[in-house]
Amino acid sequence: MDWRLVIRETLAASGGLATRRQLLERVPSVVLDGHIGRKNLTRVFPHVYRLRDGAEDEVTLMRAALVHAAPGAALSHTTALHVWGLWKFERPLHLTVDHDVRRAGASDLVVHRRLRFDPSSNQAVERRGLLVTTLARTIVDSWPLLPVHERRPLLLEITRQGLTTAGLVREALTERPNIGGRRLLLQTLDLIEDGVQSELEVHGVLNVFRHRSLPRSVGQYRLLLSSGAVKLDRAWPEAKLAVELDGARYHTSAEDRRRDLARDRELAAIGWVVLRFTYADILRDPDGVRAKVLEVYLTRIAQLQAG
Repeated sequence: MDWRLVIRETLAASGGLATRRQLLERVPSVVLDGHIGRKNLTRVFPHVYRLRDGAEDEVTLMRAALVHAAPGAALSHTTALHVWGLWKFERPLHLTVDHDVRRAGASDLVVHRRLRFDPSSNQAVERRGLLVTTLARTIVDSWPLLPVHERRPLLLEITRQGLTTAGLVREALTERPNIGGRRLLLQTLDLIEDGVQSELEVHGVLNVFRHRSLPRSVGQYRLLLSSGAVKLDRAWPEAKLAVELDGARYHTSAEDRRRDLARDRELAAIGWVVLRFTYADILRDPDGVRAKVLEVYLTRIAQLQAG
C-alpha cells in the first residue's frame, strides 16, 4: 500500500487540509505518526495537517483555523476584518466559538468564547469562501485590538462607504458592554449619526459646532429645493442658517464653485442664509468661526421673530 498516495488523496479531497481524525479514517496511526515524525506532514494548528510542500498562504492559515475549531466557529476580530478587506493580515489569528465549545488555541491562534454564539445564524456570513462574523460584530470585537489613532478613521470610512451602519454597530455593542475603548466607540457612533464622515469633520463638530457657546446644530440636514433634495453640512433649522464646509475634494474647480453658488441662491430664495468655511478656517481659527456663526445665528433668530 502506498500510504503516501493515500495521504495525498485524503488531503486533496478536503482542499489540502485534514484533521488527524480524517487521516486516521484511511491511514493506520503508526503510519500517520511516521509521516508526521519524518515531517512529510506539517501541523498547521493542533490536529490540522497539510503536506510539507503544500500551500501556506493567508487563506490556507485561515481555513486551517476554521478546520481546527469546526464545527461552530467563525473567523473574528482583526482576522475577520482582514477578510472583509479592511485590515492587514496579522498574527495571531482570531476565532469565535460558542461558550460551550471546547477548542484550544495555539501560539498563532486565539479562540474567543461567546455566550449563544451560532455561526449558522445571522451572527456570521460567508465571505471569500470563509465563515466570518458580521462586519458590525467584527468592528466591535476588533476595536480594542486596533491602534487607538486608527479606530475612529476606520469606522468613519466603513460607514461612509455604506458597508455597515452606526445602528448595527450599536446593536453589536450591546453584547459586549465592557469592551475596551467603549467611550471612543460610542462617541464615534454619535458623530456618524450626526452626519460626520471624516476626521476633519470630527474636528469641526467637536471643537466648533458642539461648543457650549453655540446652540446645537444638525449634521447632514436634508432639505428639498426646486432642483432636488440637498444635505447641508451643518444646519440650525430654527434660524434657517446653514454652514457648508468647503474641502479640497469637492469644492476646488470652477464647476464646483458654480454649483455651490447656484445652491446657495436656491437656499436664499426660501429664506436660508449659508455661511461657507474651509477646513483651514476650522483648524486655524475655531474661535473666529464660532463667533461668526453665533453672530449670524442671533441675527437670524431676531429677524425671524420680528417677521
